[in-house]
Amino acid sequence: MRADPIEPEAEEPPLDESPRGIHPIAQRALVVLGGTVAVAFVLCWLVPPIGLVLAWPFLFLVPGWVVVNRVVPHLPAPGRLGLAVVTSVYLSAHLVNLVARVGGFTRASVLVSVAALAVGSVLLVRTRHPWLAAPSGPSIDGIRVSLRADRAAWLVAAAVGATVLAILGLNGWRQTPDGVVSGGWNWSDLLVHVSIGSSIEHGNFPPEVPYFSGVPLTYHWFADFHGAIAATAGGIDLIPVYFLSSALFAAVLALLVWALALALTRRRRVATIAAILVCFGGGMGWLRLIGDLIAGAPSVVDLVTQGSYDNGWAGEWPFFRIASMLSTGFLPHRATTLGLPGLVAAVLLVVTCLGRRPAGVLLAGILAALLAPFQFFAFPATYLIVLLYVVFSGAWRTRTVVRDAFLFLAPVVGAIPFIAGAVVQQGELGAFRPVLGWSEARFGDGPIAVVFFYLTNLGLPFALALIAMGLSREVPRRWFLIAWTAALFLVPNLVVVSAVEFDMNKYFQMMWIAVAILAGWLVRRWPTPAIAAVLAFSAISPGLSGLWHLWSTGVTLSAPQLAAAHWIEANTPDRAIFVTDAWINSPIDLAGRRRVSTFGPYAANLGYDPTQRELDIKGVYCDGADDAASLMARYGATHVLSSGGNPDCADGQTDFAASPLFETIYDLDGVAVWHLRGP
Repeated sequence: MRADPIEPEAEEPPLDESPRGIHPIAQRALVVLGGTVAVAFVLCWLVPPIGLVLAWPFLFLVPGWVVVNRVVPHLPAPGRLGLAVVTSVYLSAHLVNLVARVGGFTRASVLVSVAALAVGSVLLVRTRHPWLAAPSGPSIDGIRVSLRADRAAWLVAAAVGATVLAILGLNGWRQTPDGVVSGGWNWSDLLVHVSIGSSIEHGNFPPEVPYFSGVPLTYHWFADFHGAIAATAGGIDLIPVYFLSSALFAAVLALLVWALALALTRRRRVATIAAILVCFGGGMGWLRLIGDLIAGAPSVVDLVTQGSYDNGWAGEWPFFRIASMLSTGFLPHRATTLGLPGLVAAVLLVVTCLGRRPAGVLLAGILAALLAPFQFFAFPATYLIVLLYVVFSGAWRTRTVVRDAFLFLAPVVGAIPFIAGAVVQQGELGAFRPVLGWSEARFGDGPIAVVFFYLTNLGLPFALALIAMGLSREVPRRWFLIAWTAALFLVPNLVVVSAVEFDMNKYFQMMWIAVAILAGWLVRRWPTPAIAAVLAFSAISPGLSGLWHLWSTGVTLSAPQLAAAHWIEANTPDRAIFVTDAWINSPIDLAGRRRVSTFGPYAANLGYDPTQRELDIKGVYCDGADDAASLMARYGATHVLSSGGNPDCADGQTDFAASPLFETIYDLDGVAVWHLRGP
């Protein structure tokens, strides 16, 4: 097969050097714009679904598109679109956060922010600055050219987005006669995210931890926050918005990885292979499926519908603990879904703009800072990867290095309010600690076991990347990609920054981008059938996990719990606090109320010790009505929920219904709610 030639870089359009100032005609146009924005605001307020047409473009695309096309118009269209979505979502979430800090989170605060984004977008179009390219808009010819030249990028992104949307749409939140099924790993995570967004919609702002009430939300919660913003702007339910935004950002990650790989290697084939491997590639968890079949399991269908063969949690060897992007990054882990594209976006801007376009470097720094409340793990990794690029690309020797360093690093000041609390909380809990080997890799079993663990968990793409590191010396930016891979591989093996050590596997997902680019470079000249075989082999385990998410039937909330959730949302105060059992999922989460505590490790992962609350909750359910009322007062709780998961009590449970201190306000099909009477 003919070698894929090095593609010349696109010629950059000239920077805008037109005179500054606003022409009188433009001033009149701004007056018209103001009136248009005011009319649109009123329409969205009176008819919320209109917000889907008038508000959502500014929450998801328009501001970023204006910024990107003035800052980096030389990038290929897939990269510009991916950057535009990330920029718009990050800017809109942070702007609504600022507005809501003043006036509370309401539809008004959301629409005011949308109006500001609309006006700001127009003003940016009219702004003249030597660092900005001349304003330009999409054209039919430009779209045709991109669809033809960048066809592979668009097809991969469409396939990724459609896959994620299909899995979540079909089984992410499906009502059955037994209750709600939330397929695969969503059983443990979806309602955690829903509780954040739903409670914010009901006035929990600035947010307390909805499942550990009374303490600030020190968590990367902005992915859920933006879902609440979009749902509020459009007057629609939260969960479908989550699914749509997860699918959108899965596609965006594919676009950005493609653009970054193209910028680094200047070969479209490498970029396409890398994008597919990042989004659909994974390890060799399917080995356990073969073992289960050999051991006498009834059928493949039974096995696939009952558990994941990617990031599986079987207690015996072989262990598979490193999650692929499809398995967890795109489905239950919304912080990764919306956060990882931010990391790639910042790196892409640095790679293409350092020493050349200062506005692009500044935008990279802004996105890196705005990333903090979207994904805490990706936030420091972004700065580490950029540092590695500066060192191994030789950019530190350029005459603009001081200016570019300032432009990139200065915006980090804006991230301090989001990371300071989390760092302090985790530090007090002792979650930050050095280690010698990631615990999930079973270093105690010896070096051969560790090598086997990583080779099988990271699979064929990782093996190909290792070969490329050693043999393919012509890899563009070879040492940067090697350093990226090595550094992100070492992080989980040297330090833990979370109460749940498993969370450190997110750094392997960030490493996976460099791995995919290296693997893509190695196989770029292979015959197409051989490349297809590599991609298909790498996708077996993520595919099995996708089928599990799609086919699993585990009930997240029973039918009575679901009915109670809807009743609670409609009939209790928005800021009511409930005492519940400590299970992960609760009707309270869906109803958008707060509760005293949840599954202990989830609270500990935020830096809070759940021990005392666990004891107090048991006291509420077990020690009688008088003690229950006293214990609830500590947390401002006014309601008690019983939905079948109450703690075992040695001397019998508290009889709330018989106590004059409580009134029964809901009792149906085994689910009951009691309200603590006022003084």
